[in-house]
Amino acid sequence: MPVLAMAVPVPPGKTKALEQHIAEAVEREDFDETLRGFGIAHESWHVQETPQGDLLILVFDADDPYSMLREFSLSEKDLPVMQKNFLRETLGVDLSQPPPGPPSRVIFNWPG
Repeated sequence: MPVLAMAVPVPPGKTKALEQHIAEAVEREDFDETLRGFGIAHESWHVQETPQGDLLILVFDADDPYSMLREFSLSEKDLPVMQKNFLRETLGVDLSQPPPGPPSRVIFNWPG
């Protein structure tokens, strides 16, 4: 299954809000159904602390990760709207806009 990984800088002081947000999101009744509806088989969020600040690392296993992101960005369902608003307000990531750079490249994958 194709994998998409993204790293997003977390503004200073926003890591706790990020952790609280995802903890609340996964408790929603529509969470599993919504992710499956976008073709997501597995999604994980990781916080990497660095000397330059925290990074949010998002990993998606999906049938077609780029189509999934496009569909998610256009969705008007409650959970995607909540996620998009949070990401825009807290991290400055606007999923309605194209990414600022090229997608990540896989340089190692085991077992491949």
